[in-house]
Amino acid sequence: MYHIKTIATLTGLSSETLRAWERRYQTVVPARDESGRRVYSEQDLARLLLLAELTHAGHSIGKLSKLDDRQLAKLVQPESRLTDVSQHQYFDRIIESLLQYRVDSFEELLKRALLAYEPLPYVRDILTPALYRVGQLWHEEKLSVAQEHMFSACVKRIILSMVNNIHLLTHNRPSILFATPQGEIHEFGILMACLLAASQQFNCYYLGSDLPAAEIVEASRHLQPDVVALSVINTPPEPEIVEQLHWLGEVDELRETQIWIGGQGAKYLAEHQRLNRRLQLIADIDAFHQKACQFKYLRDRS
Repeated sequence: MYHIKTIATLTGLSSETLRAWERRYQTVVPARDESGRRVYSEQDLARLLLLAELTHAGHSIGKLSKLDDRQLAKLVQPESRLTDVSQHQYFDRIIESLLQYRVDSFEELLKRALLAYEPLPYVRDILTPALYRVGQLWHEEKLSVAQEHMFSACVKRIILSMVNNIHLLTHNRPSILFATPQGEIHEFGILMACLLAASQQFNCYYLGSDLPAAEIVEASRHLQPDVVALSVINTPPEPEIVEQLHWLGEVDELRETQIWIGGQGAKYLAEHQRLNRRLQLIADIDAFHQKACQFKYLRDRS
């Protein structure tokens, strides 16, 4: 028999998600021990592992909850997995709307995808490729600066709105502060990470991009986050950014705070052994999701 924290670790699903699925969809209804705590059987675990894999692949939990274990197992088979067709349809329609300056249309498509997908597949399989494609079209001069800015503003608005909808600050939750150092203006990495952290019930403090290192430290002194999450995209990073990152890794005020960093610039520094040893490299959005799950589990146990 397994308690909920163990199930959360084994499946990658947060305890809050497990409780919500039980309450809303009766996906798995665990037994209770003498203390009233949830206890899950091997069969419960097997079903939740299937549900976790399928929701991460983009399936709706509302639809999956109506299927039995055999039907879920069939969906996991390679020939039955979701294809890229739905993603391409989203991309094509988003780009078409963007080219026509139809803000309402591509915003509606992005919102619809957010409702259809769980946060991780939405970020990984919808937003990230869409942002890459928009950037590519801009570099090819097939999109104007105005169109690229409209799309960026729309994505930021949707993500922060979603974070505010699912996020409620409470004292007993772990917390993450999100920022990029001064000179780094790209913020979509920390935006998407913030959405994932909020969905895992972290307290999220989003400070945005281009923030002086001293301001990050000052905010951390007041907010006391468990983690500072940074992103550096510029490759190679400017010397001023490298200097700020090194200082953040050495400053006394952050000695008790974990510092996570992602982005191509951070990977470059790690590969060239120029990343301060206290800064933990996050390879991609999946790695951030996994790291957050593990951190929350270990903190809850302590």
